[in-house]
Amino acid sequence: MKVIIKKEFDGHTYVGSCENLRGCYAQSSSPEELMIRMREAIELYRKSYAARSQPLPHDADQPILDKKIRFNVISTQQMAGLLQKCAYHLEHGDTHHYLFRNTKFPFNRLVLPNVPKLSPLIISKIFGKENVIYVNKKQMNVNTA
Repeated sequence: MKVIIKKEFDGHTYVGSCENLRGCYAQSSSPEELMIRMREAIELYRKSYAARSQPLPHDADQPILDKKIRFNVISTQQMAGLLQKCAYHLEHGDTHHYLFRNTKFPFNRLVLPNVPKLSPLIISKIFGKENVIYVNKKQMNVNTA
């Protein structure tokens, strides 16, 4: 499994995704901890498919939800509420990860880090870059003198 690690523009957050497993993400403040969280996320993702005797998906990483979103900060709990409105339910939750499964399309899974602020990189992967508007409060204070 190829893991892709990106550094968030804030310079303090690292985001990991698995190229082969659509919807499998982790987030951490250090690359070392991120690799541990990615291993846990991949194992959780695999166990979910194995429990239902389903093969792992082999499709490319693409948006999961076709909705437009405008945000400044979204926590995992807020994302859980949004996902539940889109036919996802919480299958597993612990201190590090949440696993959601789509009730209409049971082959669709989403593993998210359990954090107070989800990375904009993860949010743009879930919704697609064209559907995401990140509103940074610092950018909104424009002096028009």
